[in-house]
Amino acid sequence: MNTTVYLISDLHLGPGRDVATGQWNALEDFQADDAFCACIDRISAGSAPVELIIAGDFVDYPQILPDLSLASPSTQLGCTESESVERTRVVLGQRPDIASGHPEVFARLRRFMEDGHSITIIAGNHDIDLLWPDVWKMIFDTIYPPGAGGVLRREPFSYTIGTADHGRIYVEHGQERDIQNCFGDQLTQPFALDKRGVKRLKRCWGTLFVDRVYNQLERDRWFIDNVKPISRVIKLGLANDFGFTAEALALIAKFYLTSGASLHVLTGGVLSAKDADIAVPPEQRNGTTVVATIADDELRTALEQRMADPAFQAAFENEVQQFDERDWQAIATGANQQPTLDEVTGAATAKGVLGAEAEDAYRKAAREILEGDPSIAAVIMGHTHAAIDGLIEPIYLSYQRTGYYYNSGTWTLHLRDRPAEYTWQEIADPANYASSLTYLRFDPDEQGVYHVTLKNWSEEWGGRTP
Repeated sequence: MNTTVYLISDLHLGPGRDVATGQWNALEDFQADDAFCACIDRISAGSAPVELIIAGDFVDYPQILPDLSLASPSTQLGCTESESVERTRVVLGQRPDIASGHPEVFARLRRFMEDGHSITIIAGNHDIDLLWPDVWKMIFDTIYPPGAGGVLRREPFSYTIGTADHGRIYVEHGQERDIQNCFGDQLTQPFALDKRGVKRLKRCWGTLFVDRVYNQLERDRWFIDNVKPISRVIKLGLANDFGFTAEALALIAKFYLTSGASLHVLTGGVLSAKDADIAVPPEQRNGTTVVATIADDELRTALEQRMADPAFQAAFENEVQQFDERDWQAIATGANQQPTLDEVTGAATAKGVLGAEAEDAYRKAAREILEGDPSIAAVIMGHTHAAIDGLIEPIYLSYQRTGYYYNSGTWTLHLRDRPAEYTWQEIADPANYASSLTYLRFDPDEQGVYHVTLKNWSEEWGGRTP
Protein backbone atom coordinates (compact mmCIF):
# COMPACT_ATOMS: atom_id res chain seq x y z
CA MET A 1 0.00 0.00 0.00
CA ASN A 2 1.31 3.45 -0.93
CA THR A 3 1.76 5.76 2.06
CA THR A 4 1.68 9.50 2.50
CA VAL A 5 5.15 10.98 2.04
CA TYR A 6 6.63 14.23 3.33
CA LEU A 7 9.76 15.81 1.87
CA ILE A 8 12.10 18.49 3.18
CA SER A 9 15.47 19.57 1.90
CA ASP A 10 18.41 21.84 2.63
CA LEU A 11 18.28 21.98 6.40
CA HIS A 12 22.06 22.54 6.55
CA LEU A 13 22.58 21.45 10.15
CA GLY A 14 25.93 22.79 11.33
CA PRO A 15 27.93 23.06 14.56
CA GLY A 16 25.08 24.58 16.57
CA ARG A 17 25.85 26.94 19.44
CA ASP A 18 29.28 27.92 20.71
CA VAL A 19 30.17 26.51 24.10
CA ALA A 20 31.61 29.71 25.57
CA THR A 21 28.86 32.15 24.59
CA GLY A 22 25.80 29.98 24.05
CA GLN A 23 25.20 31.91 20.83
CA TRP A 24 24.85 30.38 17.39
CA ASN A 25 28.17 29.63 15.76
CA ALA A 26 29.00 32.14 13.02
CA LEU A 27 28.87 29.34 10.44
CA GLU A 28 25.55 27.89 11.61
CA ASP A 29 22.75 28.24 9.05
CA PHE A 30 20.08 26.11 10.76
CA GLN A 31 18.37 27.69 13.74
CA ALA A 32 14.99 25.98 13.45
CA ASP A 33 15.39 23.04 15.84
CA ASP A 34 12.14 23.72 17.70
CA ALA A 35 10.20 24.31 14.48
CA PHE A 36 11.56 21.12 12.96
CA CYS A 37 10.59 19.03 15.97
CA ALA A 38 7.11 20.59 15.99
CA CYS A 39 6.73 19.79 12.30
CA ILE A 40 7.70 16.16 12.88
CA ASP A 41 5.16 16.05 15.73
CA ARG A 42 2.46 17.14 13.28
CA ILE A 43 3.24 14.78 10.40
CA SER A 44 3.60 11.75 12.70
CA ALA A 45 0.44 12.38 14.71
CA GLY A 46 -1.80 10.00 12.75
CA SER A 47 -2.05 6.25 13.19
CA ALA A 48 -0.94 5.33 9.64
CA PRO A 49 2.78 5.03 8.89
CA VAL A 50 4.25 7.83 6.78
CA GLU A 51 7.61 8.39 5.14
CA LEU A 52 9.91 11.39 5.54
CA ILE A 53 12.40 12.17 2.78
CA ILE A 54 15.31 14.50 3.51
CA ALA A 55 16.38 15.38 -0.03
CA GLY A 56 19.97 16.47 0.37
CA ASP A 57 22.09 18.90 2.39
CA PHE A 58 20.65 17.59 5.65
CA VAL A 59 24.02 18.33 7.28
CA ASP A 60 26.36 21.15 6.23
CA TYR A 61 29.65 19.31 6.67
CA PRO A 62 31.93 22.03 5.16
CA GLN A 63 30.89 24.41 7.96
CA ILE A 64 31.65 22.01 10.80
CA LEU A 65 35.28 22.04 11.97
CA PRO A 66 36.15 24.02 8.80
CA ASP A 67 39.92 23.82 9.32
CA LEU A 68 39.81 20.10 8.49
CA SER A 69 39.08 20.87 4.84
CA LEU A 70 42.14 23.09 4.56
CA ALA A 71 44.43 20.15 5.33
CA SER A 72 43.76 18.34 2.06
CA PRO A 73 46.76 18.36 -0.30
CA SER A 74 44.46 18.48 -3.35
CA THR A 75 41.90 21.06 -4.41
CA GLN A 76 39.80 18.31 -6.00
CA LEU A 77 39.60 16.30 -2.79
CA GLY A 78 38.27 17.07 0.67
CA CYS A 79 38.07 15.22 3.97
CA THR A 80 39.12 11.73 4.97
CA GLU A 81 36.64 9.36 6.55
CA SER A 82 38.03 9.95 10.04
CA GLU A 83 37.71 13.71 9.57
CA SER A 84 34.10 13.36 8.44
CA VAL A 85 33.45 11.17 11.48
CA GLU A 86 34.73 13.97 13.74
CA ARG A 87 32.39 16.42 12.04
CA THR A 88 29.51 14.00 12.50
CA ARG A 89 30.20 13.77 16.21
CA VAL A 90 29.84 17.55 16.45
CA VAL A 91 26.49 17.76 14.65
CA LEU A 92 25.14 14.81 16.67
CA GLY A 93 25.98 16.68 19.89
CA GLN A 94 28.70 14.24 20.93
CA ARG A 95 31.36 16.95 21.27
CA PRO A 96 29.87 19.42 23.77
CA ASP A 97 33.38 20.70 24.44
CA ILE A 98 33.37 22.11 20.87
CA ALA A 99 29.76 23.04 20.09
CA SER A 100 26.21 21.98 20.86
CA GLY A 101 25.34 20.39 17.53
CA HIS A 102 21.69 19.48 16.99
CA PRO A 103 21.01 16.42 19.18
CA GLU A 104 17.32 17.29 19.57
CA VAL A 105 16.78 16.98 15.81
CA PHE A 106 18.26 13.49 15.73
CA ALA A 107 16.41 12.47 18.89
CA ARG A 108 13.11 13.54 17.32
CA LEU A 109 13.86 11.57 14.16
CA ARG A 110 14.53 8.50 16.30
CA ARG A 111 11.14 8.90 18.03
CA PHE A 112 9.59 9.29 14.57
CA MET A 113 10.94 5.86 13.70
CA GLU A 114 9.91 4.41 17.06
CA ASP A 115 6.36 5.32 16.06
CA GLY A 116 6.68 3.07 13.00
CA HIS A 117 7.49 5.63 10.31
CA SER A 118 10.25 5.52 7.67
CA ILE A 119 13.02 7.94 6.69
CA THR A 120 14.94 8.23 3.43
CA ILE A 121 18.00 10.50 3.29
CA ILE A 122 19.46 11.54 -0.07
CA ALA A 123 23.03 12.82 -0.19
CA GLY A 124 23.63 16.37 -1.42
CA ASN A 125 26.72 18.36 -2.29
CA HIS A 126 27.09 19.57 1.32
CA ASP A 127 26.65 16.13 2.90
CA ILE A 128 28.40 13.78 0.48
CA ASP A 129 30.16 12.73 3.72
CA LEU A 130 27.11 10.54 4.41
CA LEU A 131 28.49 8.13 1.80
CA TRP A 132 31.40 7.18 4.09
CA PRO A 133 30.51 3.81 5.71
CA ASP A 134 31.53 4.90 9.22
CA VAL A 135 29.64 8.19 8.95
CA TRP A 136 26.46 6.50 7.80
CA LYS A 137 26.77 3.92 10.60
CA MET A 138 26.88 6.77 13.15
CA ILE A 139 23.84 8.46 11.62
CA PHE A 140 21.99 5.16 11.29
CA ASP A 141 22.69 4.08 14.87
CA THR A 142 21.57 7.48 16.16
CA ILE A 143 18.28 7.58 14.26
CA TYR A 144 17.26 3.93 13.91
CA PRO A 145 15.82 2.20 17.00
CA PRO A 146 16.44 -1.57 16.79
CA GLY A 147 13.29 -3.43 15.84
CA ALA A 148 11.56 -0.36 14.40
CA GLY A 149 8.69 -1.08 12.02
CA GLY A 150 9.81 1.49 9.48
CA VAL A 151 12.86 1.65 7.21
CA LEU A 152 15.84 4.03 7.39
CA ARG A 153 17.61 4.23 4.05
CA ARG A 154 20.31 6.34 2.42
CA GLU A 155 20.28 7.09 -1.31
CA PRO A 156 23.42 8.51 -2.94
CA PHE A 157 21.66 10.37 -5.74
CA SER A 158 17.96 9.80 -6.50
CA TYR A 159 14.83 8.09 -5.23
CA THR A 160 11.50 7.29 -6.91
CA ILE A 161 8.22 7.05 -5.01
CA GLY A 162 5.24 4.94 -6.02
CA THR A 163 4.53 1.70 -7.84
CA ALA A 164 1.70 2.68 -10.18
CA ASP A 165 2.06 2.74 -13.96
CA HIS A 166 1.80 6.51 -13.79
CA GLY A 167 1.76 9.21 -11.12
CA ARG A 168 5.15 8.31 -9.61
CA ILE A 169 7.48 10.92 -8.09
CA TYR A 170 11.19 11.26 -8.87
CA VAL A 171 13.45 12.99 -6.31
CA GLU A 172 17.08 14.14 -6.41
CA HIS A 173 18.93 16.90 -4.60
CA GLY A 174 19.82 18.78 -7.80
CA GLN A 175 23.53 19.55 -7.49
CA GLU A 176 24.38 17.67 -10.69
CA ARG A 177 22.39 20.29 -12.64
CA ASP A 178 24.66 23.06 -11.32
CA ILE A 179 28.12 23.50 -12.86
CA GLN A 180 29.35 25.05 -9.63
CA ASN A 181 28.40 22.05 -7.49
CA CYS A 182 28.25 18.98 -9.72
CA PHE A 183 30.49 15.94 -9.32
CA GLY A 184 29.90 14.63 -12.84
CA ASP A 185 29.10 11.05 -11.85
CA GLN A 186 25.84 11.20 -9.86
CA LEU A 187 27.89 10.34 -6.76
CA THR A 188 28.62 6.83 -8.00
CA GLN A 189 32.33 7.31 -7.23
CA PRO A 190 32.47 9.73 -4.29
CA PHE A 191 36.02 8.89 -3.17
CA ALA A 192 39.51 9.11 -4.68
CA LEU A 193 43.11 8.77 -3.50
CA ASP A 194 45.19 11.87 -3.00
CA LYS A 195 48.85 12.01 -4.07
CA ARG A 196 49.84 10.44 -0.75
CA GLY A 197 47.52 7.49 -1.32
CA VAL A 198 44.95 8.64 1.27
CA LYS A 199 41.28 8.11 0.41
CA ARG A 200 39.30 11.35 0.46
CA LEU A 201 35.93 12.70 -0.61
CA LYS A 202 35.76 14.25 -4.04
CA ARG A 203 35.20 17.98 -3.80
CA CYS A 204 33.16 20.03 -6.26
CA TRP A 205 34.12 23.63 -6.98
CA GLY A 206 31.32 25.05 -4.82
CA THR A 207 32.53 23.14 -1.78
CA LEU A 208 36.11 24.18 -2.46
CA PHE A 209 34.95 27.80 -2.55
CA VAL A 210 33.12 27.34 0.76
CA ASP A 211 36.23 25.77 2.29
CA ARG A 212 38.71 28.35 1.02
CA VAL A 213 36.62 31.55 0.83
CA TYR A 214 33.05 31.46 2.19
CA ASN A 215 33.90 30.23 5.66
CA GLN A 216 36.25 33.17 6.12
CA LEU A 217 33.88 35.77 4.67
CA GLU A 218 30.84 34.55 6.61
CA ARG A 219 32.40 35.36 9.95
CA ASP A 220 32.22 39.06 9.04
CA ARG A 221 29.27 38.99 6.66
CA TRP A 222 26.60 36.77 8.20
CA PHE A 223 24.45 36.76 5.05
CA ILE A 224 27.09 35.45 2.64
CA ASP A 225 25.88 31.83 2.67
CA ASN A 226 22.21 32.79 2.38
CA VAL A 227 22.54 34.25 -1.11
CA LYS A 228 22.33 31.68 -3.88
CA PRO A 229 23.99 30.78 -6.16
CA ILE A 230 27.65 31.36 -5.25
CA SER A 231 28.19 33.20 -8.52
CA ARG A 232 25.61 35.80 -7.46
CA VAL A 233 27.75 36.66 -4.45
CA ILE A 234 30.83 36.84 -6.69
CA LYS A 235 29.10 39.23 -9.08
CA LEU A 236 27.78 41.45 -6.29
CA GLY A 237 31.06 41.30 -4.39
CA LEU A 238 33.13 42.38 -7.38
CA ALA A 239 30.96 45.45 -7.83
CA ASN A 240 30.28 46.42 -4.25
CA ASP A 241 32.11 45.21 -1.23
CA PHE A 242 34.57 42.39 -1.19
CA GLY A 243 38.27 42.91 -1.34
CA PHE A 244 38.50 39.33 -2.62
CA THR A 245 41.88 37.88 -1.73
CA ALA A 246 44.30 36.69 -4.38
CA GLU A 247 43.46 33.10 -3.39
CA ALA A 248 39.73 33.72 -3.83
CA LEU A 249 40.13 35.41 -7.21
CA ALA A 250 42.45 32.66 -8.42
CA LEU A 251 39.79 30.09 -7.51
CA ILE A 252 37.11 32.15 -9.24
CA ALA A 253 39.26 32.54 -12.37
CA LYS A 254 40.02 28.81 -12.48
CA PHE A 255 36.34 27.97 -12.15
CA TYR A 256 35.37 30.15 -15.11
CA LEU A 257 38.26 28.92 -17.24
CA THR A 258 37.56 25.25 -16.59
CA SER A 259 33.75 25.18 -16.54
CA GLY A 260 33.58 24.21 -20.19
CA ALA A 261 36.05 21.32 -19.87
CA SER A 262 34.94 17.73 -20.32
CA LEU A 263 33.72 16.10 -17.13
CA HIS A 264 36.37 13.38 -17.13
CA VAL A 265 39.04 16.09 -17.03
CA LEU A 266 37.30 17.97 -14.24
CA THR A 267 36.50 14.94 -12.10
CA GLY A 268 39.92 13.34 -12.13
CA GLY A 269 39.67 10.62 -14.77
CA VAL A 270 42.66 9.40 -16.74
CA LEU A 271 43.83 11.95 -19.28
CA SER A 272 43.18 10.80 -22.83
CA ALA A 273 45.66 11.18 -25.65
CA LYS A 274 43.43 13.90 -27.05
CA ASP A 275 43.59 15.83 -23.78
CA ALA A 276 47.35 15.42 -23.61
CA ASP A 277 47.64 17.03 -27.03
CA ILE A 278 45.79 20.11 -25.77
CA ALA A 279 47.93 21.97 -23.31
CA VAL A 280 48.86 25.44 -22.14
CA PRO A 281 52.61 25.72 -22.88
CA PRO A 282 54.68 25.78 -19.65
CA GLU A 283 56.02 29.26 -20.39
CA GLN A 284 52.43 30.59 -20.51
CA ARG A 285 51.27 29.05 -17.24
CA ASN A 286 51.16 32.26 -15.28
CA GLY A 287 48.80 34.82 -13.82
CA THR A 288 48.94 37.10 -16.84
CA THR A 289 47.70 34.30 -19.09
CA VAL A 290 44.90 33.46 -16.65
CA VAL A 291 43.65 37.04 -16.52
CA ALA A 292 43.90 37.56 -20.28
CA THR A 293 41.95 34.35 -20.96
CA ILE A 294 38.92 35.29 -18.83
CA ALA A 295 36.03 35.91 -21.23
CA ASP A 296 33.66 37.75 -18.88
CA ASP A 297 34.42 41.47 -19.19
CA GLU A 298 33.40 42.29 -15.61
CA LEU A 299 35.56 39.61 -14.02
CA ARG A 300 38.53 40.23 -16.30
CA THR A 301 38.41 43.99 -15.66
CA ALA A 302 38.32 43.44 -11.90
CA LEU A 303 41.35 41.15 -12.13
CA GLU A 304 43.27 43.60 -14.33
CA GLN A 305 42.64 46.39 -11.85
CA ARG A 306 43.84 44.28 -8.94
CA MET A 307 46.90 43.08 -10.86
CA ALA A 308 48.12 46.69 -10.98
CA ASP A 309 48.99 46.25 -7.29
CA PRO A 310 52.41 44.51 -7.13
CA ALA A 311 51.57 42.81 -3.83
CA PHE A 312 48.33 41.40 -5.20
CA GLN A 313 50.01 40.37 -8.44
CA ALA A 314 52.67 38.43 -6.53
CA ALA A 315 50.05 36.71 -4.36
CA PHE A 316 47.87 35.91 -7.38
CA GLU A 317 50.86 34.52 -9.26
CA ASN A 318 51.68 32.31 -6.29
CA GLU A 319 48.15 30.86 -6.35
CA VAL A 320 48.29 30.26 -10.11
CA GLN A 321 51.53 28.36 -9.69
CA GLN A 322 49.60 25.92 -7.48
CA PHE A 323 47.48 24.86 -10.47
CA ASP A 324 48.38 21.27 -11.33
CA GLU A 325 48.60 19.50 -14.69
CA ARG A 326 44.92 18.61 -14.66
CA ASP A 327 43.96 22.22 -13.97
CA TRP A 328 45.92 23.39 -17.01
CA GLN A 329 44.42 20.63 -19.15
CA ALA A 330 40.94 21.70 -18.05
CA ILE A 331 41.77 25.34 -18.79
CA ALA A 332 43.04 24.40 -22.25
CA THR A 333 39.91 22.40 -23.08
CA GLY A 334 37.38 24.66 -21.42
CA ALA A 335 38.59 28.22 -21.95
CA ASN A 336 36.64 28.64 -25.20
CA GLN A 337 33.36 27.58 -23.55
CA GLN A 338 33.37 29.77 -20.47
CA PRO A 339 30.06 30.89 -18.98
CA THR A 340 29.53 34.53 -18.15
CA LEU A 341 28.75 35.84 -14.68
CA ASP A 342 25.21 36.52 -15.84
CA GLU A 343 24.76 32.98 -17.14
CA VAL A 344 25.79 31.25 -13.92
CA THR A 345 23.79 33.66 -11.75
CA GLY A 346 20.67 32.89 -13.78
CA ALA A 347 20.36 36.33 -15.37
CA ALA A 348 20.76 34.73 -18.78
CA THR A 349 18.72 31.56 -19.29
CA ALA A 350 18.72 29.01 -22.04
CA LYS A 351 15.63 28.65 -24.19
CA GLY A 352 13.52 25.57 -23.73
CA VAL A 353 12.09 23.37 -26.43
CA LEU A 354 8.75 25.15 -26.53
CA GLY A 355 9.45 28.30 -28.48
CA ALA A 356 9.91 31.25 -26.14
CA GLU A 357 9.58 29.24 -22.93
CA ALA A 358 12.70 29.86 -20.83
CA GLU A 359 14.10 26.97 -18.82
CA ASP A 360 16.93 26.89 -16.34
CA ALA A 361 19.10 23.79 -15.94
CA TYR A 362 16.82 22.29 -13.27
CA ARG A 363 13.59 22.62 -15.20
CA LYS A 364 15.34 21.38 -18.34
CA ALA A 365 16.56 18.30 -16.43
CA ALA A 366 13.05 17.73 -15.07
CA ARG A 367 11.69 17.79 -18.62
CA GLU A 368 14.23 15.18 -19.71
CA ILE A 369 13.35 12.91 -16.78
CA LEU A 370 9.62 13.26 -17.44
CA GLU A 371 10.04 12.57 -21.15
CA GLY A 372 12.26 9.57 -20.44
CA ASP A 373 9.86 7.80 -18.07
CA PRO A 374 6.11 8.23 -18.70
CA SER A 375 5.32 6.68 -15.30
CA ILE A 376 6.77 9.77 -13.56
CA ALA A 377 4.37 12.67 -13.09
CA ALA A 378 6.52 15.05 -11.02
CA VAL A 379 10.20 15.76 -10.49
CA ILE A 380 11.41 17.15 -7.15
CA MET A 381 14.71 18.91 -6.46
CA GLY A 382 16.13 21.13 -3.75
CA HIS A 383 19.60 22.70 -3.79
CA THR A 384 18.71 26.20 -5.04
CA HIS A 385 16.83 27.11 -1.82
CA ALA A 386 14.01 28.63 -3.91
CA ALA A 387 10.66 26.91 -3.33
CA ILE A 388 8.70 26.22 -6.54
CA ASP A 389 5.08 25.12 -6.77
CA GLY A 390 4.93 22.95 -9.89
CA LEU A 391 1.20 23.47 -10.36
CA ILE A 392 1.79 27.12 -11.23
CA GLU A 393 3.83 26.38 -14.34
CA PRO A 394 3.31 22.85 -15.68
CA ILE A 395 5.73 21.23 -18.12
CA TYR A 396 3.97 20.32 -21.36
CA LEU A 397 5.35 17.11 -22.80
CA SER A 398 5.07 15.03 -25.95
CA TYR A 399 1.93 12.97 -26.62
CA GLN A 400 -0.20 15.59 -24.84
CA ARG A 401 1.23 14.66 -21.45
CA THR A 402 1.72 17.15 -18.61
CA GLY A 403 4.38 16.92 -15.92
CA TYR A 404 5.43 19.05 -12.99
CA TYR A 405 8.66 20.33 -11.46
CA TYR A 406 8.78 21.26 -7.78
CA ASN A 407 11.53 22.62 -5.57
CA SER A 408 11.17 22.02 -1.85
CA GLY A 409 13.03 25.18 -0.79
CA THR A 410 15.10 25.46 2.38
CA TRP A 411 14.80 25.77 6.14
CA THR A 412 17.63 28.30 6.34
CA LEU A 413 17.28 32.05 6.00
CA HIS A 414 16.85 33.18 2.40
CA LEU A 415 16.18 36.42 0.58
CA ARG A 416 12.49 37.22 0.26
CA ASP A 417 11.13 36.96 -3.27
CA ARG A 418 10.48 40.22 -5.04
CA PRO A 419 10.42 41.42 -8.66
CA ALA A 420 13.32 43.89 -8.39
CA GLU A 421 16.96 42.88 -7.92
CA TYR A 422 18.39 43.52 -4.45
CA THR A 423 21.17 46.03 -3.97
CA TRP A 424 24.26 45.05 -1.97
CA GLN A 425 23.10 47.16 0.97
CA GLU A 426 19.69 45.49 0.95
CA ILE A 427 21.25 42.04 0.89
CA ALA A 428 23.05 42.88 4.14
CA ASP A 429 19.75 43.88 5.81
CA PRO A 430 18.27 41.07 7.99
CA ALA A 431 14.77 42.47 7.35
CA ASN A 432 14.98 41.18 3.75
CA TYR A 433 15.38 37.56 4.87
CA ALA A 434 12.85 34.95 5.88
CA SER A 435 12.70 31.32 7.00
CA SER A 436 9.63 29.98 5.25
CA LEU A 437 10.23 26.35 6.28
CA THR A 438 8.70 24.90 3.12
CA TYR A 439 8.12 21.21 2.56
CA LEU A 440 6.21 18.94 0.19
CA ARG A 441 3.45 16.44 0.86
CA PHE A 442 2.74 13.54 -1.52
CA ASP A 443 -0.72 11.98 -1.21
CA PRO A 444 -1.62 8.79 -3.14
CA ASP A 445 -5.11 8.26 -4.52
CA GLU A 446 -6.89 4.90 -4.76
CA GLN A 447 -4.97 4.02 -7.93
CA GLY A 448 -1.61 4.80 -6.29
CA VAL A 449 -1.15 8.04 -8.23
CA TYR A 450 0.69 10.62 -6.12
CA HIS A 451 -0.41 14.25 -5.91
CA VAL A 452 2.05 16.88 -4.69
CA THR A 453 1.34 19.89 -2.47
CA LEU A 454 3.86 22.59 -1.53
CA LYS A 455 3.36 23.55 2.11
CA ASN A 456 4.80 26.16 4.50
CA TRP A 457 5.41 25.11 8.09
CA SER A 458 6.01 28.63 9.39
CA GLU A 459 2.44 29.52 8.38
CA GLU A 460 0.98 26.30 9.78
CA TRP A 461 2.92 26.81 13.01
CA GLY A 462 1.12 30.07 13.65
CA GLY A 463 3.31 32.35 11.55
CA ARG A 464 6.30 31.81 13.80
CA THR A 465 9.85 31.82 12.48
CA PRO A 466 12.96 30.46 14.22
